[in-house]
Amino acid sequence: MFDRNVRSRSGGLTFIELLIVLFIVGMGWFTLMPNLDLAGNKEEDKVSLVNALIYEAKNMAVETDSRQYVYVNFEKGIVRWNGEEAELPAEISSGHLNEEPVDGDGVDFAIYPEGFSDELRLVLSDGLTLVLDPLSVRFGEM
Repeated sequence: MFDRNVRSRSGGLTFIELLIVLFIVGMGWFTLMPNLDLAGNKEEDKVSLVNALIYEAKNMAVETDSRQYVYVNFEKGIVRWNGEEAELPAEISSGHLNEEPVDGDGVDFAIYPEGFSDELRLVLSDGLTLVLDPLSVRFGEM
């Protein structure tokens, strides 16, 4: 008879197996994270609605590999893209596009296929300043 020393496994994961599992979970998380509510809660407020519209334009720019232009109407206080509109929380007092003052009724800013945009700074009549971050392509309050 053969007398083997059979080592029994405890049934747990080895360190390498645990690292592989964590790597796979991490890759899944960072793959899904950009799609998880980056545009904010659409019912929350007007800035979130504007960000949702801009986020859709960003997705279209990346998917179609073409620039998307979003128009901001200063007189009406709306943001328009692809036939859709979102209202800003107040009238626009002044604006800057890529550090240059904007004159006129409104301005078009570009969202590029690489996933970034022009920088846009809007000062609203209620004193709120909204800045479109070129890398995250969403308005934030200052």
